[in-house]
Amino acid sequence: MFKSVWVLGHFRGIRLEIHVSWLIIFALVMVSMTTGLQQQYQDWTTADAAVTAFVTVLVFFASILAHELGHSLVAIRRGVPVTAITLFIFGGMAQMSRDPEQANDEFWIAVAGPAVSFALAFLFGVLAGVTAGWYEPIPVAFGWLSMINLVVAIFNLIPGFPLDGGRVLRALVWKVTGSTQRGNETAIASGRFLAYGLFGLALWNMLVMGNLVGGLWIMLIAWFLLTMNHAQSRMYVLRDRLAGVRAQDLADPDIPFVAAGRSIEAWLREQVLTSGRRAFLVGSPNQVLGLVSLSDTRRLPQEQWGSTPVSEIMTPTDKLHHVAPDAKADDILQLMNEHNLNQVPVMARGRASGWIDRQRLLRMIELHLEVKG
Repeated sequence: MFKSVWVLGHFRGIRLEIHVSWLIIFALVMVSMTTGLQQQYQDWTTADAAVTAFVTVLVFFASILAHELGHSLVAIRRGVPVTAITLFIFGGMAQMSRDPEQANDEFWIAVAGPAVSFALAFLFGVLAGVTAGWYEPIPVAFGWLSMINLVVAIFNLIPGFPLDGGRVLRALVWKVTGSTQRGNETAIASGRFLAYGLFGLALWNMLVMGNLVGGLWIMLIAWFLLTMNHAQSRMYVLRDRLAGVRAQDLADPDIPFVAAGRSIEAWLREQVLTSGRRAFLVGSPNQVLGLVSLSDTRRLPQEQWGSTPVSEIMTPTDKLHHVAPDAKADDILQLMNEHNLNQVPVMARGRASGWIDRQRLLRMIELHLEVKG
């Protein structure tokens, strides 16, 4: 099966990924750089230009990865979990499980990425000077890497969300006013202004300058920024509307239970297939022993299902993610996203009082949003 995302590895618990769209920008930048080098250095062979472009573009995208690691490592240090970093057609993105809870944290996480890019620009600039007079492609590559990292740092500091500069603006307004809502509104507005400005620049490039390709590329960037801005705006509205909504307001009191000693085969035949539910708590409301889901059955070959109790494949209570009745809806969403959970029981003092699965959570959130207008 074709995968749209490839995992490169892990660094300090952060999954490093490449989206298939990255291949497009890699190829475009490499071809563009190869052509530019051949035009500027006419004594170079095609191989000189192509190899220099290939290696330089690889190092450039490693620099983008370093930029995102800057954000991620500072975020983790300040208590914000980071699950993955993905390289894609428009650059890179660190996937944080939640937003920072303090303006200071937001500020330092936001500036960390550009700080890394500025440092790399300086480093590559020094290397370009040190290697001057060597085999020409070497200082040329270092000079290009210095310039492009400087551009990345400066562009990202433009105060328009979702760029790093937009997050810096959000943090500063939040800090000065003491209101996260004011910070959010200012950052979102600045992001829209930037996106519309880029749309105008794209049209000017295409209609006035006759630069169709450059204009289309700027328009794609503007569209991406506007889309991300809109998505984040909806998330902020969602969190604001869900203020005061607790787990007990969202939970289904009809909790599916299965006896610990029931065989996997009987559980599947008599409860899963008849109810349509994929997961059950093991035990009783007053004594929850764990949780068993349909995916847990993969741990054993099918011929053993008839003789094996569900307790053998369940996730025990001490390893089970659950929420208290007064848990905030936003926190439940973050928990489920962070740990890729499809369901969580609502528990207090070892007793189960409700059940929240992902579909019910999203459905209940929609209802609450409609009621609140």
